[in-house]
Amino acid sequence: MDKISADSTSTTPVARPSQERKVDEGRSQQLMDTIEESGVPNSVFLLTEDKNSRGGRQIGAIIVGGIFGSIFCLLPIVLMVVSVIGGAAMFVPCLGIIGIPFFWFGSRLAMPAFQNLTNPDPLEDVHTIHWFDERHRFIAVVEHTSDPETGQEFYPESLGGLYLKSSDEIAILYDPPSEGAMTPGNRRVCLWDPHSQEESFVLLNLEWFSYHDKEEARERARYFSRKLGLKFNLEANDMAEMNMDVINPEGKLMFIRR
Repeated sequence: MDKISADSTSTTPVARPSQERKVDEGRSQQLMDTIEESGVPNSVFLLTEDKNSRGGRQIGAIIVGGIFGSIFCLLPIVLMVVSVIGGAAMFVPCLGIIGIPFFWFGSRLAMPAFQNLTNPDPLEDVHTIHWFDERHRFIAVVEHTSDPETGQEFYPESLGGLYLKSSDEIAILYDPPSEGAMTPGNRRVCLWDPHSQEESFVLLNLEWFSYHDKEEARERARYFSRKLGLKFNLEANDMAEMNMDVINPEGKLMFIRR
Protein backbone atom coordinates (compact mmCIF):
# COMPACT_ATOMS: atom_id res chain seq x y z
CA MET A 1 0.00 0.00 0.00
CA ASP A 2 1.42 3.36 -1.01
CA LYS A 3 2.00 5.81 1.78
CA ILE A 4 1.37 9.52 1.49
CA SER A 5 4.47 11.50 2.34
CA ALA A 6 4.53 13.95 5.22
CA ASP A 7 4.60 16.82 2.74
CA SER A 8 1.33 15.61 1.23
CA THR A 9 -0.66 16.89 4.20
CA SER A 10 0.40 20.43 3.49
CA THR A 11 -2.39 22.69 2.29
CA THR A 12 -0.02 25.02 0.44
CA PRO A 13 -0.85 24.86 -3.29
CA VAL A 14 1.90 23.66 -5.59
CA ALA A 15 3.24 26.47 -7.75
CA ARG A 16 1.96 25.83 -11.26
CA PRO A 17 0.98 28.13 -14.08
CA SER A 18 -2.71 28.91 -13.65
CA GLN A 19 -5.10 28.55 -16.55
CA GLU A 20 -8.68 29.55 -17.19
CA ARG A 21 -11.31 26.87 -16.76
CA LYS A 22 -13.62 26.40 -19.72
CA VAL A 23 -17.26 27.12 -18.99
CA ASP A 24 -19.87 24.38 -19.27
CA GLU A 25 -22.17 25.86 -21.91
CA GLY A 26 -24.64 23.00 -22.00
CA ARG A 27 -22.22 20.10 -22.54
CA SER A 28 -23.46 18.26 -19.44
CA GLN A 29 -27.06 18.37 -20.69
CA GLN A 30 -25.96 17.40 -24.20
CA LEU A 31 -23.94 14.45 -22.91
CA MET A 32 -26.83 13.26 -20.74
CA ASP A 33 -29.26 13.41 -23.67
CA THR A 34 -26.81 11.54 -25.91
CA ILE A 35 -26.40 8.75 -23.36
CA GLU A 36 -30.16 8.44 -22.92
CA GLU A 37 -30.92 8.41 -26.64
CA SER A 38 -27.93 6.62 -28.18
CA GLY A 39 -25.98 4.98 -25.37
CA VAL A 40 -22.60 5.80 -23.86
CA PRO A 41 -20.10 7.23 -26.42
CA ASN A 42 -16.73 5.50 -26.81
CA SER A 43 -14.82 8.35 -25.17
CA VAL A 44 -17.10 8.41 -22.10
CA PHE A 45 -17.04 6.12 -19.07
CA LEU A 46 -18.71 5.92 -15.68
CA LEU A 47 -16.38 7.48 -13.13
CA THR A 48 -18.37 6.92 -9.95
CA GLU A 49 -21.96 6.44 -8.83
CA ASP A 50 -24.01 6.61 -5.66
CA LYS A 51 -27.45 5.25 -4.74
CA ASN A 52 -29.63 6.54 -1.93
CA SER A 53 -33.18 7.60 -1.17
CA ARG A 54 -34.76 10.91 -0.24
CA GLY A 55 -38.13 12.27 0.72
CA GLY A 56 -40.70 10.63 2.95
CA ARG A 57 -41.05 11.23 6.66
CA GLN A 58 -37.70 11.64 8.40
CA ILE A 59 -38.65 10.54 11.91
CA GLY A 60 -35.36 11.53 13.54
CA ALA A 61 -35.43 15.04 12.08
CA ILE A 62 -39.11 15.42 12.98
CA ILE A 63 -38.51 14.50 16.62
CA VAL A 64 -35.39 16.63 17.08
CA GLY A 65 -36.66 19.64 15.15
CA GLY A 66 -40.15 19.47 16.63
CA ILE A 67 -39.02 19.14 20.24
CA PHE A 68 -36.19 21.68 20.26
CA GLY A 69 -38.07 24.10 18.01
CA SER A 70 -41.11 23.98 20.27
CA ILE A 71 -38.96 24.52 23.36
CA PHE A 72 -37.40 27.66 21.89
CA CYS A 73 -40.81 29.00 20.83
CA LEU A 74 -42.58 28.18 24.10
CA LEU A 75 -39.86 29.37 26.49
CA PRO A 76 -40.54 33.13 26.15
CA ILE A 77 -44.32 32.50 26.20
CA VAL A 78 -44.04 30.52 29.44
CA LEU A 79 -41.89 33.25 30.99
CA MET A 80 -44.44 35.90 30.04
CA VAL A 81 -47.30 33.85 31.52
CA VAL A 82 -45.34 33.30 34.73
CA SER A 83 -44.61 37.03 34.92
CA VAL A 84 -48.31 37.88 34.62
CA ILE A 85 -49.33 35.29 37.22
CA GLY A 86 -46.55 36.41 39.55
CA GLY A 87 -47.61 40.04 39.39
CA ALA A 88 -44.69 41.20 37.26
CA ALA A 89 -46.64 42.09 34.13
CA MET A 90 -44.35 45.07 33.51
CA PHE A 91 -41.69 42.61 32.31
CA VAL A 92 -43.92 41.14 29.59
CA PRO A 93 -42.98 43.70 26.86
CA CYS A 94 -39.28 43.18 27.59
CA LEU A 95 -39.69 39.41 27.49
CA GLY A 96 -41.55 39.77 24.20
CA ILE A 97 -38.63 41.67 22.68
CA ILE A 98 -36.05 39.30 24.15
CA GLY A 99 -38.11 36.37 22.87
CA ILE A 100 -37.93 37.46 19.21
CA PRO A 101 -34.67 35.58 18.46
CA PHE A 102 -36.08 32.55 20.33
CA PHE A 103 -39.20 32.59 18.13
CA TRP A 104 -37.08 33.04 15.01
CA PHE A 105 -34.67 30.21 15.81
CA GLY A 106 -37.40 27.91 17.12
CA SER A 107 -39.56 28.40 14.04
CA ARG A 108 -36.64 27.52 11.77
CA LEU A 109 -36.38 24.19 13.59
CA ALA A 110 -40.04 23.41 14.18
CA MET A 111 -41.70 24.47 10.91
CA PRO A 112 -39.69 22.15 8.59
CA ALA A 113 -40.22 19.31 11.09
CA PHE A 114 -44.00 19.76 11.18
CA GLN A 115 -44.13 20.22 7.40
CA ASN A 116 -42.23 16.96 6.94
CA LEU A 117 -44.69 15.27 9.32
CA THR A 118 -47.88 16.56 7.69
CA ASN A 119 -46.80 16.97 4.07
CA PRO A 120 -43.60 15.02 3.34
CA ASP A 121 -41.88 15.13 -0.02
CA PRO A 122 -42.49 12.08 -2.23
CA LEU A 123 -40.18 9.17 -1.49
CA GLU A 124 -37.67 8.66 -4.30
CA ASP A 125 -34.78 6.36 -5.09
CA VAL A 126 -31.87 8.47 -6.32
CA HIS A 127 -29.02 7.23 -8.50
CA THR A 128 -26.29 9.83 -9.07
CA ILE A 129 -23.70 9.13 -11.79
CA HIS A 130 -20.49 10.99 -12.61
CA TRP A 131 -19.61 10.53 -16.29
CA PHE A 132 -16.14 11.40 -17.59
CA ASP A 133 -15.61 12.42 -21.21
CA GLU A 134 -11.92 11.72 -21.87
CA ARG A 135 -11.88 13.49 -25.22
CA HIS A 136 -13.04 16.80 -23.76
CA ARG A 137 -11.67 16.30 -20.23
CA PHE A 138 -15.16 16.92 -18.89
CA ILE A 139 -17.10 15.52 -15.91
CA ALA A 140 -20.91 15.51 -16.04
CA VAL A 141 -23.08 14.75 -13.02
CA VAL A 142 -26.44 13.15 -13.80
CA GLU A 143 -29.21 12.27 -11.37
CA HIS A 144 -31.68 9.45 -12.04
CA THR A 145 -34.80 9.20 -9.87
CA SER A 146 -37.48 6.54 -9.61
CA ASP A 147 -40.58 5.75 -7.57
CA PRO A 148 -39.68 2.95 -5.12
CA GLU A 149 -43.29 1.72 -4.97
CA THR A 150 -44.09 1.50 -8.68
CA GLY A 151 -40.55 1.27 -10.05
CA GLN A 152 -41.33 4.06 -12.52
CA GLU A 153 -38.16 5.80 -13.69
CA PHE A 154 -38.21 9.50 -14.51
CA TYR A 155 -36.13 11.26 -17.13
CA PRO A 156 -32.73 12.05 -15.58
CA GLU A 157 -31.64 15.52 -14.61
CA SER A 158 -28.28 17.10 -15.34
CA LEU A 159 -26.74 18.53 -12.16
CA GLY A 160 -24.04 20.31 -14.14
CA GLY A 161 -20.48 19.57 -15.07
CA LEU A 162 -16.99 20.98 -15.30
CA TYR A 163 -13.92 20.89 -17.49
CA LEU A 164 -10.71 19.71 -15.87
CA LYS A 165 -7.54 21.79 -15.82
CA SER A 166 -4.06 20.29 -15.80
CA SER A 167 -3.43 21.92 -12.42
CA ASP A 168 -6.43 20.23 -10.75
CA GLU A 169 -5.69 17.57 -8.15
CA ILE A 170 -7.32 14.74 -6.24
CA ALA A 171 -7.49 15.24 -2.48
CA ILE A 172 -8.83 13.54 0.63
CA LEU A 173 -10.43 15.68 3.31
CA TYR A 174 -11.32 14.21 6.68
CA ASP A 175 -13.60 15.33 9.50
CA PRO A 176 -12.69 13.52 12.76
CA PRO A 177 -15.43 12.26 15.09
CA SER A 178 -16.52 14.85 17.63
CA GLU A 179 -15.82 14.50 21.33
CA GLY A 180 -18.25 12.06 22.86
CA ALA A 181 -18.93 10.61 19.38
CA MET A 182 -21.84 13.00 18.82
CA THR A 183 -20.91 12.97 15.12
CA PRO A 184 -19.16 9.96 13.53
CA GLY A 185 -16.84 11.92 11.26
CA ASN A 186 -16.10 11.10 7.62
CA ARG A 187 -13.61 11.14 4.78
CA ARG A 188 -14.25 12.32 1.25
CA VAL A 189 -12.33 12.08 -1.98
CA CYS A 190 -12.73 15.29 -3.93
CA LEU A 191 -11.59 17.20 -6.97
CA TRP A 192 -9.34 20.03 -5.77
CA ASP A 193 -8.33 23.29 -7.44
CA PRO A 194 -5.21 24.68 -5.71
CA HIS A 195 -5.56 27.93 -7.68
CA SER A 196 -9.23 28.47 -6.84
CA GLN A 197 -10.48 32.05 -6.66
CA GLU A 198 -13.66 30.89 -4.91
CA GLU A 199 -14.30 30.43 -1.19
CA SER A 200 -13.59 26.70 -1.46
CA PHE A 201 -10.75 24.76 -3.06
CA VAL A 202 -13.13 21.82 -3.61
CA LEU A 203 -14.65 21.60 -7.08
CA LEU A 204 -16.55 18.36 -6.66
CA ASN A 205 -16.97 15.66 -4.02
CA LEU A 206 -16.40 12.32 -5.73
CA GLU A 207 -16.96 9.75 -2.98
CA TRP A 208 -17.65 9.64 0.78
CA PHE A 209 -16.31 7.21 3.39
CA SER A 210 -16.45 6.55 7.09
CA TYR A 211 -13.69 8.36 8.98
CA HIS A 212 -12.05 5.03 9.83
CA ASP A 213 -11.92 3.87 6.19
CA LYS A 214 -8.57 5.55 5.60
CA GLU A 215 -7.04 2.98 3.25
CA GLU A 216 -10.27 2.53 1.27
CA ALA A 217 -10.41 6.29 0.70
CA ARG A 218 -6.76 6.37 -0.40
CA GLU A 219 -7.33 3.48 -2.79
CA ARG A 220 -10.23 5.30 -4.43
CA ALA A 221 -8.23 8.53 -4.56
CA ARG A 222 -5.47 6.73 -6.45
CA TYR A 223 -8.11 5.26 -8.78
CA PHE A 224 -9.49 8.72 -9.59
CA SER A 225 -5.94 10.00 -10.00
CA ARG A 226 -5.20 7.35 -12.65
CA LYS A 227 -8.51 7.71 -14.47
CA LEU A 228 -8.47 11.51 -14.58
CA GLY A 229 -4.71 11.91 -15.05
CA LEU A 230 -4.43 14.18 -12.00
CA LYS A 231 -1.97 14.25 -9.13
CA PHE A 232 -2.98 12.93 -5.70
CA ASN A 233 -0.80 13.93 -2.77
CA LEU A 234 -3.05 15.94 -0.46
CA GLU A 235 -4.75 14.56 2.64
CA ALA A 236 -5.91 17.17 5.15
CA ASN A 237 -8.54 18.17 7.68
CA ASP A 238 -11.63 19.41 5.90
CA MET A 239 -11.02 22.90 7.32
CA ALA A 240 -8.38 23.14 4.58
CA GLU A 241 -11.23 23.38 2.07
CA MET A 242 -11.75 27.04 2.95
CA ASN A 243 -9.79 29.49 0.81
CA MET A 244 -8.96 32.05 3.48
CA ASP A 245 -7.41 34.44 0.94
CA VAL A 246 -10.94 34.87 -0.44
CA ILE A 247 -13.00 34.40 2.73
CA ASN A 248 -10.84 36.60 4.93
CA PRO A 249 -8.46 38.60 2.70
CA GLU A 250 -7.60 41.09 5.45
CA GLY A 251 -6.54 38.35 7.85
CA LYS A 252 -8.85 39.47 10.65
CA LEU A 253 -9.62 37.23 13.62
CA MET A 254 -12.44 34.83 12.78
CA PHE A 255 -14.49 32.38 14.82
CA ILE A 256 -15.55 29.35 12.80
CA ARG A 257 -18.39 27.19 14.13
CA ARG A 258 -18.21 23.47 13.41
